Amino acid sequence: MSKSTRVLLAFGSVYLFWGSTYIAIHVAGEQLPVPVVSATRSLISAGLIAVISLARGKSLWVPKDEIWKLILVGILFMSFNNMGLTWGEKMVPTGFASLLISTVAIMIAVLEMLTGGEALNKRGWAGTLLGTMGIGVLVWPSLHAQLTHSAGAASGSRVGFGTLVTLGAAFAFAVGSVLSRRFHFKADTFVATGWQIGAGGVFNALLALATGGYRRAVWTPHGVESIVYLSIFGSLCGLVAFTYLLQNVAVTKVATYAFVNPVIAVMLGVVILHERLAPAELGGMAVIVCAVAMVIYSRVDRSKSEELAAEIVGNAGEAVE
Repeated sequence: MSKSTRVLLAFGSVYLFWGSTYIAIHVAGEQLPVPVVSATRSLISAGLIAVISLARGKSLWVPKDEIWKLILVGILFMSFNNMGLTWGEKMVPTGFASLLISTVAIMIAVLEMLTGGEALNKRGWAGTLLGTMGIGVLVWPSLHAQLTHSAGAASGSRVGFGTLVTLGAAFAFAVGSVLSRRFHFKADTFVATGWQIGAGGVFNALLALATGGYRRAVWTPHGVESIVYLSIFGSLCGLVAFTYLLQNVAVTKVATYAFVNPVIAVMLGVVILHERLAPAELGGMAVIVCAVAMVIYSRVDRSKSEELAAEIVGNAGEAVE
């Protein structure tokens, strides 16, 4: 198999697997308690990474001073982000959720600037403002229903709260990404990823036990299938393909996943879950996709753009919505 073919297959894997995780998250969240979903998929993924690492002769130990940092980032990624997204998808359509999560690129750019990192250029600021407008366009139908129709108030309130939860999940991922960059982990990337996912999995499992999630869980076939899909294809296969791309393709091209995946998620939501999008929501989708693209490519002409983008995009592989 030629290198070009492998690159195309890797791109297809990242786009399809990560774009389709929103559907699997929605199905799993409908079948099982949210902490149970996040805990189970995280622990399975961490176990698979550990087995692969050991099979490749890699030690699972990491520097002692990095353990708490890996745990913190892992909880932000796999607990606050992952559980927040799963919970949010119980209240908003999958396509809507994927678009809200795509704004994480904008959040990372702003946090980087506020914490002394790379400053946004004019294109970056334009993308940030455009993304904010896009979210407004996206949520307007539900807010309008809440303000004008008593019958639609409950639905509008639910969507509004789901929007806040999902944006909170995106913010947690953005904070984790910035912290991960600041920490400069020395541990092997694959092993460090396993520690992060495992830490989040343990935290989620403790929460599931404390809230009686496992006791209430009904392991339906669709729920189990979704978790297996998320663990193997969403986390493991997607991450392997993503890592290959980072090693063989310009990172600015790899970063296109941030605005390609939402489009795939929207299309799959319409086709598989029969979700419907209002014209305003379709407009918001287009605006947000353009905004994220503008922010990502605003970094291309900076001296450290390749290094920074690689770290930001690489962190996304660890959370794998």
